[in-house]
Amino acid sequence: MDTAGLWPVLIIVIINSILALTLLSGAFFQKKGQRATMLLLSWFIFLVPLFGLLYILFGSLLNFLKRRKDVDLSDVSFSQDREKEILPPDRETEMNFVPIQDALAISDSNSLRRLLLDSLRSNAKRTISSIAVAMNSKDTETSHYAASIILDALSECRSTAQNMLAQMQKNPEDVEMNLLTLDYIHDILSMKIMNDVEQRSYIYILDNVAENLFSHNLWHMTATHYLWLTDLFLSIKDYQMADKWVSRAGVYRPNMLDTYKANLHLYYEQQNQTAFFDCLNELRASDLVVDEEILRLFRLYGGRTIK
Repeated sequence: MDTAGLWPVLIIVIINSILALTLLSGAFFQKKGQRATMLLLSWFIFLVPLFGLLYILFGSLLNFLKRRKDVDLSDVSFSQDREKEILPPDRETEMNFVPIQDALAISDSNSLRRLLLDSLRSNAKRTISSIAVAMNSKDTETSHYAASIILDALSECRSTAQNMLAQMQKNPEDVEMNLLTLDYIHDILSMKIMNDVEQRSYIYILDNVAENLFSHNLWHMTATHYLWLTDLFLSIKDYQMADKWVSRAGVYRPNMLDTYKANLHLYYEQQNQTAFFDCLNELRASDLVVDEEILRLFRLYGGRTIK
């Protein structure tokens, strides 16, 4: 029996098996998200000797060469502009709605206040969002009527916001009123139905509301609140104020998705590519569950870095 050609094959199989076992052992020391990848690689290399390893190395080489290309941040857009807003039902809140006459019989004043304010906020937002679509109608008279209705609704929103601000100022430590005021004014701003001057003015009013919450009830501020403030100040190009809220988010809400997003939005607007990709790579290495916006960035840039 001629065994001259058997030794090279046997050596390849032994080396391949050692490499597969090394990867299998190393998988147990990796983070949870990377462990499954390492396990699959070890089995793939073990079942497909030599060619499996060559396939992986060749793919890694192509990926490396692709990442070396110049990066253009203009490919990314964080624009939140939209022509039409379709609001899904808020089942949890709406199931608690009752007639006002019945609500007045409730002895829990906090529940009654939240019910009234939720009703105001929900009705105003739905009315304005629905009618705003009619403003784009080709019929001049229809668009005029829609604009008139929106102006009336906006006037009501202003009045409600001012009343909520007055109540909040009477008792700055009332965390529930502070949060409701913050949410209400943010909802108005997010609809972008004010003129530029008034929109800018209300952004700074919202900043005062957030400052009150930050001063008296810091731990009720979520990462989402910091992201709201960051995005609103970026929309008016006030990078100093945006940086203030981004920095606070990093201190008080670290390692949270919306904190990472606030940083990414700021770095993008400032065209700070180094910080942008450092932040993106740090987020990729974390165990956080990401949303569609971040997944799109991962798909677009992969593991790309810049110098």
